[in-house]
Amino acid sequence: MIFFKNCVFYRNPVLIYVVFIIMLYNIYLTVYLLNLISNYKQTCVTEDNSNISYFHFSLSNAEKETNGMVCLATQCSLDRLFSIVELVENWNGPISAAVYAAGEELYFVQDYIKFLRRCYTTIRNSVTFHLAVPANRFPESPSSSHFTDNLLCNQDPKKVLLSLLKQLPKNLKRWRTRMPYPQNHLRNLARFNCQAYYSLVTDIDIIPSYNSAEVLNDFLSTLPKCLKCVYVLPTYEIHQLAPSPKSFLQLMTLKNTGQAKYFHEDIFKLNQLPTNFDLYENMSLKNSDVHISHQIPKYQLFYEPFYISLNNVPSYDERFIGYGFTRNSQIYEMFAANYQFEVLANIFTFQHTYASLVKNSNYREIQYGENFALFTKFKHEIAARYALSHIL
Repeated sequence: MIFFKNCVFYRNPVLIYVVFIIMLYNIYLTVYLLNLISNYKQTCVTEDNSNISYFHFSLSNAEKETNGMVCLATQCSLDRLFSIVELVENWNGPISAAVYAAGEELYFVQDYIKFLRRCYTTIRNSVTFHLAVPANRFPESPSSSHFTDNLLCNQDPKKVLLSLLKQLPKNLKRWRTRMPYPQNHLRNLARFNCQAYYSLVTDIDIIPSYNSAEVLNDFLSTLPKCLKCVYVLPTYEIHQLAPSPKSFLQLMTLKNTGQAKYFHEDIFKLNQLPTNFDLYENMSLKNSDVHISHQIPKYQLFYEPFYISLNNVPSYDERFIGYGFTRNSQIYEMFAANYQFEVLANIFTFQHTYASLVKNSNYREIQYGENFALFTKFKHEIAARYALSHIL
């Protein structure tokens, strides 16, 4: 105490006042940062992960009834909806499309679908749209002032969509960049609304080879009944500047000239490795008809094929949202339940992109980490559900 009385600090009231102010500022700054972190966690995790309740709307029903055996079930958000144009032209059969819309985005989805149905007979005849709106992100305003009624039909559908997206509210744009996207909820919504014996579940930018629905109807009608058989369509990446392949031979021409490659070949080969593309290509060259090329003998971790199945397959686990393990978890359960995966020759799907290794955003990294932890728990649940002797 004697020391403090003799020191300059103790005898200088101005210094005491300055230090006191600095201490108060540090306390304020600490509280502010703690609140900021708390709000960030609530926005990124608590709020978005609680989006487990949705309002569903069937926006439009296909006008043309089809008697085909297979329906394509697909899903997307507004920014990818333009891909439905090429998807419909190639598929040539019934499509059930689930579209995610949050807040005022719902009105933009409605406007854009009105444009698509007005301008594309194939979409009007064969696509049923099912909208999923999170219960805690319903539109706050009663209507939208953006309409596409006066747009000419000769406009590029992607450019029309981009012009609409520019008019989205800024706060909605910021929120959408970090929200976990409920892929599995949308996949279930699309598949459950398929009115056919078989379904092919894809993402909207995965395009089937030309006239796939008709070709598959012929193939499936000749098959003996198999309740636990699923049929894999190999998937390729097509360079953005390359033309869409109409046949297997055109696909091989693109591949031989460096304009096509296996799906995720460069960024994550395990994603499609069990398909065995070499065997698929050899068997397709030997016989030009769609037929079973080979069977996939065993499960390999991270396998995510696109396949055709009866509608008795397990549902997609809706706890997996955002990025990582959304399709993988369902494939894992199917192998545990002894489904038989068979690769089809002379038919395929493709995506217009050459994927490259890029660093994921922080939001995606968080989502992947959460889903990875959930997948570890999920594997034990599946082992118990199907009485497995070991974890696959």
